[in-house]
Amino acid sequence: MIQDVYIIGATGKVGKTLVNQIYEKGDTNQKFHPNPTRVVGLASKTHTVYSAFGLSRQDSEAFVNRQITPQTEKYKILFELLNFARIGLRDESSNLVFVDVTPLNEPMSEFHLHVIEQTPYGIVTANKNPIALASYDIFQRLTRDPNRYGYRCSVMAGAHAVPVIQELRGVNDKIRKIVGCFSGTLGYISTRMEKNIPFSEALEDARKQDFTETDPRQDLSGLDVARKLIVIARTLGIPVEFSRDWVEPFIPDSYFHQGGIPHFLSSAKELNPHFEAKMSAARSRGMTLRYVGSLDTTGEQPIVQVSSIEVPKQSFLGGLEGTLNGLIVETDTHPAEKALKFISQGAGPEVTAQNIRVDLNNIMR
Repeated sequence: MIQDVYIIGATGKVGKTLVNQIYEKGDTNQKFHPNPTRVVGLASKTHTVYSAFGLSRQDSEAFVNRQITPQTEKYKILFELLNFARIGLRDESSNLVFVDVTPLNEPMSEFHLHVIEQTPYGIVTANKNPIALASYDIFQRLTRDPNRYGYRCSVMAGAHAVPVIQELRGVNDKIRKIVGCFSGTLGYISTRMEKNIPFSEALEDARKQDFTETDPRQDLSGLDVARKLIVIARTLGIPVEFSRDWVEPFIPDSYFHQGGIPHFLSSAKELNPHFEAKMSAARSRGMTLRYVGSLDTTGEQPIVQVSSIEVPKQSFLGGLEGTLNGLIVETDTHPAEKALKFISQGAGPEVTAQNIRVDLNNIMR
């Protein structure tokens, strides 16, 4: 069996890294993989390149580096990519998987649903929006067949969270509470501030290392963490819908309404005293700051919260360093004193790209 992949968002950080890994790690080599990967399509926001029998490494690298070649074609809507995918005679022994590494909500949510319900193709996504911002009904329809829809990379860059929850639910071990640091970006900033580095400098360090979104306020809003919690809750079978009521941003609300990115970055120094005071107060109590998301299912209604809180410096979450994510899962079998605990890298295109490849392998099996 050959696994054909069509990568949407291929010119972004994760997409480019994924293409490089596929070739460098030998995913296309039949000597290493009895079911090799074949890159048949790549797409940016406006252009695509497609070959039914596989793109060469040279052509793939040219595309992700934004070089226009004779094979490159413009497209206007995502559904045109389906037409490219149907062109020509593909091997009967191959199956096609679209890989979504974009930040899009619509029209990507509609595209995901169409692929799953109207075609024989599969999807692997690092984009959490189609499953977090759409309705719970659409989430169920998308994820009904795990052999066609892989979404582990929507949380913690693809490590632990989604697979563990799927496994625990599969053996009916009721999950009581989930608490975690789900943002490698905010974890990095927090641990830098622990070392008495001002917030504005910690933020700039994170930007230089590509840990933040282009507009870092997307990370600082906490909405990304909230979406991850929605994915976790829905994976548990809990029909949670997004609400800003349970999200406390990492920085004050006023900074989300003050001009563009340059203006915000220049005003970030204003927040240094705010964070110095919070960090100093926490330190005096043997605590530190972490941006935490939690889901509590022990009451009549599930409680979801996302906020910056104090945790003991010597605790599991307090001991996280840099971009590491941490997850604590309490279940009937694993109560608080025996809770399952996981640590993983939470930021950076390399780890996300690798776990996309893990999902591709799982779908192939």
